[in-house]
Amino acid sequence: MELEFLDCNLSYGPKTAEQFKNCADIDELLRYMKTAGIAGGLVTKSINEAVLANSSLAEDIKDSDILKGVWKLLPSCTNEIPQPHELPGLMKQNNIAALTINPKTHRYLPRKNVIGDYMEMANERKIPVIFNTSRGITLEQTDDIMRDFPGLTAILTYADCWPNDRFLRPFLDAYPNLCLDMTYMLTDCGLKDLLKKYQSDRILFGSGFPESYIGAHMLVIKHAEIDEEDKIKIAGGNLKKLLREARYD
Repeated sequence: MELEFLDCNLSYGPKTAEQFKNCADIDELLRYMKTAGIAGGLVTKSINEAVLANSSLAEDIKDSDILKGVWKLLPSCTNEIPQPHELPGLMKQNNIAALTINPKTHRYLPRKNVIGDYMEMANERKIPVIFNTSRGITLEQTDDIMRDFPGLTAILTYADCWPNDRFLRPFLDAYPNLCLDMTYMLTDCGLKDLLKKYQSDRILFGSGFPESYIGAHMLVIKHAEIDEEDKIKIAGGNLKKLLREARYD
């Protein structure tokens, strides 16, 4: 059976020092995806100014039937982005499916008294929140938020690849609705070994493109010594399920 790959970790925008390729606009991203055989996924716009990133991302993907956007959160008290009760409806209108935070770049503390209102809303509606340690949040800060909201539907991208099981497995044990993005999971036979203890429902295909090669983990999934059903889930089924369960009304 041909696998349908849905990527939970795509971005585009001005070139950064971390990128091995430049992917300046959405059309260029779509060309790379088509070449690799990626059917769709979640995308962020890699510019630092959160309000501009959110608005321009929505404009860029408004007509897309394969890409869903990821909006960046800021503290509600600064009134720079829509308030928590307004956000889900606007996400639906603008083809946005998930949220993320970058407290280092956007200069705020990722604590319950700062962004807890957004986390409560996301928790109630099962809207995925992405914690990507390559984008301004630490693993320790992620754990602090998850301890306050243990049922949160979350995607963890841990940007440390060698080795990372001792960092990642405690999150799978502690937080039942947290999934792992594969982008930096490069341990030899790591996927096969991970599935000896955890269900494949907790793992999402992610490329990290354009900071990482777009097809590397497609190859890992295709040739892993795991059941075909598990490959289908990890490649795209799990992400599709997460987005289907989220409520934006």
